Amino acid sequence: MSTINNFGAMQAKKIEVANQIDFHGSADDTNTVTLNVANPASDYTIELPTSAGTLMTTTDDVELSQIEINSASEESSPANTNEIIVYNGTENKKMTLATLAGLSDFDSSVAGTDGQIVVYDSANAQAAVDMSGDATIANDGVITLADKPSAEKSAEANKFLHCDSSRDIDNINVLEAETCAGNTVEVGNSTNRWKFAINASGNLELSYSSDSGSSFAVKQVFQSS
Repeated sequence: MSTINNFGAMQAKKIEVANQIDFHGSADDTNTVTLNVANPASDYTIELPTSAGTLMTTTDDVELSQIEINSASEESSPANTNEIIVYNGTENKKMTLATLAGLSDFDSSVAGTDGQIVVYDSANAQAAVDMSGDATIANDGVITLADKPSAEKSAEANKFLHCDSSRDIDNINVLEAETCAGNTVEVGNSTNRWKFAINASGNLELSYSSDSGSSFAVKQVFQSS
């Protein structure tokens, strides 16, 4: 086999070598890059791309934007048998979409039926349940409240309305007596207030306050008998 010394140019239609080619680079004749081929078990053809670029090795970092697999278009309807490539911290592995969907971190919400809501139980697991009691919900998100919630399901036991420290309840203009439970009903504005209360003798007391409810004076007592 003939040789060309002093790095002269050579042109040939076909070159056959044993198993390696050494490249010395344009300026450094000491370090070399060797293109080596293992002993082939059959005849193979490796085609270089017809575009400009840089070949990568197994030690090069690869950005996702640099990868185009078989010039494929986006898969809009993937199947469970389709595979993806993942890195487990040591090496690349393949995984089916069915396996991916089965991972706990990718679990979908639990199945439910029309008008149900999803809540978490005592074990922090999701559960689809029906709203019941004094409130129900429709599948369009509309909540319906019962006309008269039962005492055990109200904000506090034996109370239908719970006022703040200023005794203020916004947006209430009419109070129906039949909707109230307990020993006291108080109405009025921020200064003048009237209070109906059952005293220790079981009589109904009508009291008045001119200091925003800080103190009340009994105006009338209605005997129980």
